[in-house]
Amino acid sequence: MRKILNVYLARTNTPYSEAYADLDLPASPYELLDALDKLRLDEGEAPYLQINEYYDFEDLAPLLSGNAGLYELNALAQKLSELDELQQVSFKGLVQMEVNKKQGLIPISRLIDLAYSTDCCHVADALNDAQLGRFYAKNGFVPEVEQLPDKVFELLDFEKIGREARIGEGGVFTEKGYVVQHTELNEAFFALDLTPNQPDYQILLESEDGSMLKLPQAKLPNTTLCRCLDCRIPQLMGSIEASGSIAAVNEFAGRLSGMTDREMLRYKAVLAATKCNSLQSSVALLDNLDHYMLDAKISSPEDAALSELNFIDGDNDMERLQQYVNLPVYGRDLLERDNAVITPYGRMDRDDSQPMTATFQKPAQGGMEML
Repeated sequence: MRKILNVYLARTNTPYSEAYADLDLPASPYELLDALDKLRLDEGEAPYLQINEYYDFEDLAPLLSGNAGLYELNALAQKLSELDELQQVSFKGLVQMEVNKKQGLIPISRLIDLAYSTDCCHVADALNDAQLGRFYAKNGFVPEVEQLPDKVFELLDFEKIGREARIGEGGVFTEKGYVVQHTELNEAFFALDLTPNQPDYQILLESEDGSMLKLPQAKLPNTTLCRCLDCRIPQLMGSIEASGSIAAVNEFAGRLSGMTDREMLRYKAVLAATKCNSLQSSVALLDNLDHYMLDAKISSPEDAALSELNFIDGDNDMERLQQYVNLPVYGRDLLERDNAVITPYGRMDRDDSQPMTATFQKPAQGGMEML
């Protein structure tokens, strides 16, 4: 999927919030849901959003309304990523027509309508009035000059013909051609369902023959894994592709399908805390998931310090104690003491207080047995 832009999301409008997500748009359904897991928003709370970078369609930067929401922006990026080269020229022309009508920002709903209206335009191979006039005169758009001999035809004021046509039609020039609208624009925005919903798969693959596979499946086709398009755990998409085995991925998807959202959140935090980078290791961590504990309320060393102080002295002394404690340093010391890790989903601990990547042990006859 071609990415259009990158956004920074945070739980509050305070820059550099510890509960944040960095997301390329368009995002897949699970990538979008994963970003919300990282933000840990309260019910009804909207995330702070800042556009960091445009990978394409940079000319939108000064036009996008500042109140563009995440879901609306993702819908726009999704449609833009699907446009072919000619449709991109049409979209840019429609945007320029909108700019010519009024100065300033363009509502995201209008931009989405424009992205869905590229079939409402004609594109001509002309970059200025003279080229447009010649194109129109040569292709039968100016009936008065159709029967002129070639020598007389070349004496025409093509620039004037093109200028009058452009003004009359309300067309515009882009860097790749002339765009003119020929039918009413599509009103697509209000028909879109922008609510992020959990897909009907755990993992979505593209096979070698180009077909899409929604996993888990009871019976796999005889094909080879090509790409991972989406996964309930987005951070594993690269590991899934590297595994090369559809059968192994399908078995893993079956295990994911039996997990609750709460278990999944803890599992994603474990994978982040251990920096897991292979499907085999991911399965091993899943087998030991019950040994890990996630505190989603703690997003930084400062949070860890405040939580500890509250546990020791209660709410009554918290404000007084904060004046005398270097919270970041104290928090980092607590995390180091407990072998805990701050992940994008919160604080992660092990029930044996061992380092995250230490091998688990279990009692056995005659001593300890390594798992």
